[in-house]
Amino acid sequence: MSEYHDEAGHARESIRTVTRDPITKLLLVNSQLTLAQLETLLADSLSGETDIKKAFRRLYRPSGRNVSRGAFNRTLIQAQNNVMRSIYTIFLLGYVGLYDSASLQPFVELSDTIQSYIHQAREAGMEDRILLDELNNRLVEGISSLARRQSFKDQR
Repeated sequence: MSEYHDEAGHARESIRTVTRDPITKLLLVNSQLTLAQLETLLADSLSGETDIKKAFRRLYRPSGRNVSRGAFNRTLIQAQNNVMRSIYTIFLLGYVGLYDSASLQPFVELSDTIQSYIHQAREAGMEDRILLDELNNRLVEGISSLARRQSFKDQR
């Protein structure tokens, strides 16, 4: 039993590290997930597939001591539904002709460059606040330009 509480402590600390990361906060604020939903998705992914670990996964959330299994499961379902709705939205836009897979490539590339940019900026000694402001500006500019593409107006 103590083994699982130690594991839960490590998992909570890992989730805290991820959720306190300024880049995570920046992305989360513009996502379809709440902080509790992100914590729950992370806790679920860390719990593995064994029934014993799944029984303790609610303890993985940083606020886990106060979360019942039912509340954890409801939050998990809400988070999974929000992720699925986001994916369905992309499929819908593709199906009705507003986006094709080539149009989605810039989104994938923008996502892929986030880690690269952060690594390069930190190596250059850029302060975290400046780094975040610059990354936020790049994301807003990139996502806004992709969302306002001319093809939205061209296709019907």
